[in-house]
Amino acid sequence: MAARILIIFILSCSFLYAADNKCLSCHENVCINKPDNCTICHRGNSSTSRKDIAHYKLIKGKFASYTDKNSPKTQKGIKIIEKAACTRCHNIGKSGAILASDLNSAVKRLTTEEIIKSIKEPVINMPYFQFNDEDIEALITGIYYYTIPEGSKSITQVVHFQDNAGGNDIFQKKCGTCHKALTSAGALGTSEDAPNLSGLSKIYPDYLNGRSWNKELLDKWLTNPRSLKKNAVMPVIELTDKEKKAVIDILIK
Repeated sequence: MAARILIIFILSCSFLYAADNKCLSCHENVCINKPDNCTICHRGNSSTSRKDIAHYKLIKGKFASYTDKNSPKTQKGIKIIEKAACTRCHNIGKSGAILASDLNSAVKRLTTEEIIKSIKEPVINMPYFQFNDEDIEALITGIYYYTIPEGSKSITQVVHFQDNAGGNDIFQKKCGTCHKALTSAGALGTSEDAPNLSGLSKIYPDYLNGRSWNKELLDKWLTNPRSLKKNAVMPVIELTDKEKKAVIDILIK
């Protein structure tokens, strides 16, 4: 008898919970994993029938596979994040840099549309990756996978103040005509003719066979790029030892 009462109680609670989920008044319940809690995967607000409030910061179904690490779209997004080396500048999940916005907190305050716009129309010194719509869809799914679950670590964002003193000024004169770089000293450079050097101490994608840049390696590169890569297109830049050290200190911390 006690077991029967417990079962009835559980079923009653489930019914009441489902009835309180106002998403189901408009949407057919097709979710297998979380049939009574749409907001776990889609955000939004299930306690109201007002569409503008219910859909606030909604994650659409095409991005909702982020809860499944093994889904093809999530896996593709993870690979894009790794290949594009997003963590050179951004904190994502539990790791990354603090040169640009902390994506763990950004995805909680921005809509999906705002994130898409930031990728298609990058701010100054963010590389223009030229992702197609399919790649962006997978990329956002991957970002949600890393940043929305509990355990992602939000960190304080660095605030940049433009200052052309010291190494900054040397970078602008000697490197900034070809390169851009977002550094702890600010946004430097004006051109996209050569690779974006933001977060250079992280692995730079597919350039030196996955070798991590450090001060010694960058010193060799600035002395003679072809000593490290035979087909390097970068010319030898005339720098005094003091100027070279200033550039290295700006790019590698």
